[in-house]
Amino acid sequence: MTSRPTQAVVLAAGLGTRLRPLTLARPKPLMPLWNVPLLERILRLLEGWGVERIAVNLHSQPEAIRAFLDRRNGKASIRTSYEPEILGTAGALRPLRSFLGAEPFWVVNADIAARVAAEPLLQAFAAGDGLAAAWLEPKKGPRTVEADRRGRITCYRSPTPGVPGTFTFCGLQLVSPRIFEFLPERPFCTLVEAYEHALEHGVCVQGVAVKDSFWDDAGTVEAYLRLHGQKSEVGGQKSEVGGQRSEVGGQRSAVRGQRSEVSGQRSEVRGQRSEVGGRKVGMGVWVSEGAEVASDVRGRRSVVYGGARVLPGSILKGCVIGGGCVGGRLDGVVCVAASDAGDDALPDALDALGWSPCETAAAFLGTRGSDRSFWRLFHGSERAIYIRYSLERSENARYAGHARLLAEAGVPVPRVLAERAQRRCLVLEDWGDDSLQARMAAHPERAEAWYLPVVQALARLHGEGTRRVTAEAGTALEPPFDDTLYGWEHGLFEEHLLNKRYGFAVMPEAVTRELRETAARLQGARQVVLHRDCQSSNILFRGKHMAFIDFQGLRLGAAAYDLASLLYDPYVILTPPLRMRLAQAYEACDPALHDGVALLHVGAVQRLVQALGAFGRLASVGQTGFTRHILPALQNLLEAADTCGLDAVGGLAEELIAKETVIL
Repeated sequence: MTSRPTQAVVLAAGLGTRLRPLTLARPKPLMPLWNVPLLERILRLLEGWGVERIAVNLHSQPEAIRAFLDRRNGKASIRTSYEPEILGTAGALRPLRSFLGAEPFWVVNADIAARVAAEPLLQAFAAGDGLAAAWLEPKKGPRTVEADRRGRITCYRSPTPGVPGTFTFCGLQLVSPRIFEFLPERPFCTLVEAYEHALEHGVCVQGVAVKDSFWDDAGTVEAYLRLHGQKSEVGGQKSEVGGQRSEVGGQRSAVRGQRSEVSGQRSEVRGQRSEVGGRKVGMGVWVSEGAEVASDVRGRRSVVYGGARVLPGSILKGCVIGGGCVGGRLDGVVCVAASDAGDDALPDALDALGWSPCETAAAFLGTRGSDRSFWRLFHGSERAIYIRYSLERSENARYAGHARLLAEAGVPVPRVLAERAQRRCLVLEDWGDDSLQARMAAHPERAEAWYLPVVQALARLHGEGTRRVTAEAGTALEPPFDDTLYGWEHGLFEEHLLNKRYGFAVMPEAVTRELRETAARLQGARQVVLHRDCQSSNILFRGKHMAFIDFQGLRLGAAAYDLASLLYDPYVILTPPLRMRLAQAYEACDPALHDGVALLHVGAVQRLVQALGAFGRLASVGQTGFTRHILPALQNLLEAADTCGLDAVGGLAEELIAKETVIL
């Protein structure tokens, strides 16, 4: 059997993008797992195997990792290898070639949780081609690796991942210096690429799945939370490995007389009994590193660390609280202190609220169209939405002004709490995540009760909102609907749906003619102030009350466009009778809005053509989730076209429904 290696490389240069925003505040290798950093657990594992010299590669937040290693008092000597440009799992080895010398060495990812004995890997290395032995997981992970009955890896990118006989590459391997013969010449390269190059030359990596071992990837929020519920499997206990057997294919190897342990400071999971600083706290939450959690806090599958505070009476479910002060009921919140969020305008916005960046927690909600990013802010039990925007779309700068105007008109919208126009940011009242779309998905039978206040608010927007805008000459809106804008929407449909998704060379001439007629009818109607994107996802509820969001694109156009956006929304299916009752309720609010109902189906054709083009464009750039809305949008288009006698558009919709059904 191969003698125990005394050198290792720990790969700690990753950006940690899957764990953001947590990794904005600290590098992923220093994320605590049961109060011990992931990197520390890997270092202890290697030291337990007799490793004496360890190199750690760095890229993201290198100073924090260096400071941690400088404070560490372990058995092995540790050096770091900084990469100004990230080099990949194999490229990272090049700067360390002289350090690694002529003997085999371990290469381990810093973001895994592992309990495994060294012997199965040593035996597999000795039995193989002398290039590498890799630890494989047969049940969890993506399982993209294939191996033959002798344990030799034959494929790293299986065309049938997850089927029986496939494995996950665990990110822990014993590697020979021969690996340098197979590294691609470019600076960035991965070990998988090197192994594939070796395979092309007839040299195989030996794979080994170790029974009674434990592996998991801590690189995502879901995995990080899942791991905290598996402490008995990997951390804080000794695991006898005597008699442990390893197997890939038909290969077996007995391992005796070794204990394997990944241990750390004791921090019991709540629900058994948890004490932090000698103080008993609630149930279902892991508390680390001086975080303060009130004794009556309840929760499950949650982690609190990094000096965060959780107020009395709070309930946490699936949360990672990495800083700031939070309170109340929190579900799925992943946050850091606002001071660590990496947004240089955020402190100014918080100053306008009188909130401290260190006491405020920030949870990233993602980006949306129009070059905007969204954060939910927590300041104890108070909450707000922070929006950072660019001026690439001029409409972004109008959001706050539109919100004030609409509120004065009695249209329900979130209040503007703070605005810093020079820093291109604003803070809005937080209406939560209870959208009309979500309500309809859960309880579609209650549609009429939920839609009635929405159509009444839409009538208020089209009526009083229009009067306010026309009375205030300085109000800046987006360019109104005209031949150019309607034509642009038709072009979006032709290019991204007909051409790119369904292979049409051009839009049929009869369809083009009918769409132009549709636009002309809408232009001939009374022009009102439009939301422009009045769909169920842009309507939020708080109890019985609702509010519009995403209204920065206000412009003049036919009321039927907005009303159709709501009642023919592909995200939500409404019956034709319900549509008509809601349309009548809309008109009853203001008889001057009769055009909106009379042209409802014409507006639906125009709006659905725009939506279908947008779905096709979004799918073409990787946002494939939007494709599920294409079929209901086509079905709505067929109904609307038939109702208003657009035979060519209806015929095209039928043809596309057949094509989409085949695709699905």
